Amino acid sequence: MKFSSAVVLSLGCCLVSKAEGQNTDYQPHYLVGLLNYPQSYVPEVFKNHTSGTYLKTGPYENWIADPNVPFADIPAVGFSDIESYYGADGEKVLGEFFCLSDNGFGTSVNSADYPLNIVHMRIQKPFAYGHGGATHEPYTETENLNTVLIQDPHKLIKWENGADIQVNYKVPDDTWNDYREMRVLTGRDIDPEGLAVISQTCAVLGEELMISIMTINPSTGVILSPFVRTPDIDEAGNFNGKFLSTISDKTHCDITVLENSPDDCNVVDLSILEKSEYREQNKSGGYEGMSKLADGTIAAFIEKQVTNSDEPGVRVYKVQPGNCGIGEKPTFESFMGFYPLEINAGNIADVSSIPGSSNLVVVIERNGYPGLGHPVGHDFPSPVMPANKVCVVDLSDTDDKMVFRNKKCILNYHIISDPWDVDSNGIYRYAQTQATNEQLIVVDDYCVVAGTDTNYPWTNQLDLDLTEIPFAQEVTDGRFMVVCFEEPIFSLDYDLMHDVKTTEQSLVSSASHVKSMTTSMIVSFILSLAIFFD
Repeated sequence: MKFSSAVVLSLGCCLVSKAEGQNTDYQPHYLVGLLNYPQSYVPEVFKNHTSGTYLKTGPYENWIADPNVPFADIPAVGFSDIESYYGADGEKVLGEFFCLSDNGFGTSVNSADYPLNIVHMRIQKPFAYGHGGATHEPYTETENLNTVLIQDPHKLIKWENGADIQVNYKVPDDTWNDYREMRVLTGRDIDPEGLAVISQTCAVLGEELMISIMTINPSTGVILSPFVRTPDIDEAGNFNGKFLSTISDKTHCDITVLENSPDDCNVVDLSILEKSEYREQNKSGGYEGMSKLADGTIAAFIEKQVTNSDEPGVRVYKVQPGNCGIGEKPTFESFMGFYPLEINAGNIADVSSIPGSSNLVVVIERNGYPGLGHPVGHDFPSPVMPANKVCVVDLSDTDDKMVFRNKKCILNYHIISDPWDVDSNGIYRYAQTQATNEQLIVVDDYCVVAGTDTNYPWTNQLDLDLTEIPFAQEVTDGRFMVVCFEEPIFSLDYDLMHDVKTTEQSLVSSASHVKSMTTSMIVSFILSLAIFFD
């Protein structure tokens, strides 16, 4: 076969070009295994309590209808954050985590009868690197060690207009009498999405409806402080005296309406928010990712760019947690910068610090999934493609626009290597298919645990025939995967990020030489091919 020089030159161009995402640098890794939290398991504290009364009875319709409502027991709806569990000695307990419930059934409108909660969960997967031909079950059940309800016995949660929490105004029926007495918070009060655990008895909770933070005891669920609103910033990143808010914020409700007919003010008209002193933010744009850093502060990521802004990314704030004394508020110390999203990503889904680091965190990004917010189905082309990437970012390195510039995306949830075929399907690639993937934690130098928020009961987002797939129940349950990297990329000695600030000068000085040398090598190679084939 003969090739012309022109063809070889074209081939050479293809050989030297490389298609990548903005910051893609996927690292070699392997799937350790999959786990599920059984929907069939109902903690005692959830039994015989009515829920789902704000949903319509009928065919499945995302966030609107379910044929089985109302529920006689409180269902598990997936988790929006995962954090290390600490023992009484202050040390992390291997394989144990705090898992933060989502707000219920998706919105403040339909979740006024969902009790918010935190689960102490054991998540460990049997794995032996194929030793002696050893295999394990494709899915392993996680173990619920305890479930606590998020509650406000100290009556700290109050809005500026005098509004109180939902159970003070209305509960579904008398099965909630004990919840009312405990002052349990519901998905109408707050939408908890971020949790930064300091110790067994102290954490900072971030939520989306007011876009606020507060302290909580994660082992008991007891709220320890009033909520603190998120300060707005000016063009220089300084706090400007205003605060963010959403249409689901009770401060915009008429207190008389709340006292007499609370369901008439689950959200307010946007015009009310626009006329207020607050800065508008999307009602699903609050604290999706929060993580404690090694210096004791907290990096707090809001989920989306601020509404009607041209900001170059999602805001990240530095928070001082305080001492978690009753009534002692956490404080916003400063604005840290903007986190830039990858192409087609619209949200951050969770954040985990790299152990021992005060500047490096790991972020999972997302944008949606086929079937969620669209007609359900699995036909492609699809109305939306998933964009779930795990990226490491340096919070100490910003450009002149306050954008974090040192970022590296190390994993794609839809290109998970499975060399040991741990899910036993004969396919050596795995995809974490779920809307949405809202839990991620770095557990050591090598491994992460990642989990889902199921959006229960609307879990069959791909509209599959569940009688024809072998793990129909497992993909309905909350799910977790353990992924480990081949190298200790989360070790602070590994220098995954190649510190931009200290290497820029050497990179600039050597760029010309590298470019010249690379060009010469490519040209020589292509010409050699041309001579050979001609």
